Amino acid sequence: MAPLCPWKFADTLKVMVFDASEIKLEPEHATQLLEVDPDSWSGMTLFDEGVHVVVLNSTHRRTRQAATLMHELAHITLDHIPADVTVSPSGLVLLSDYSPEQEDEADWLGAALLLPEQALLRDRSRGLSISDIAAAFGVSEPLCQWRCRMTGVEKRIALRARM
Repeated sequence: MAPLCPWKFADTLKVMVFDASEIKLEPEHATQLLEVDPDSWSGMTLFDEGVHVVVLNSTHRRTRQAATLMHELAHITLDHIPADVTVSPSGLVLLSDYSPEQEDEADWLGAALLLPEQALLRDRSRGLSISDIAAAFGVSEPLCQWRCRMTGVEKRIALRARM
């Protein structure tokens, strides 16, 4: 089972993806978002003229960007409606503040798309480490650990070993 590349998945959904460093931000906004407080955000989805655009925090590692992008694509795929929609003076629709339930759904779907349960079970059964699996799937080790824990993969492997 080959990893699903979030950027290729975005292409199939016709979602445009940009790093924050690629878009023209006012210098004071760019400084605030990318230098002063880069840990305050990971990504955002914009909707303009029928097109979804995801902007990723370019200061984050590629593994974090992959998880963020897949999370945003999960919102789009699930047709989530944000609890708060703001329209900028130029008419750009800014989507924000999904409900806690929708955030949980996007977390689960995004992580499942990045790390399918069957792939985790297969690879952990073969003795691959969390680090090896995370590297192979282009995700962080904490995300891989979380998926293994949430899917019960580790418990199932331990149970099989006792039998």
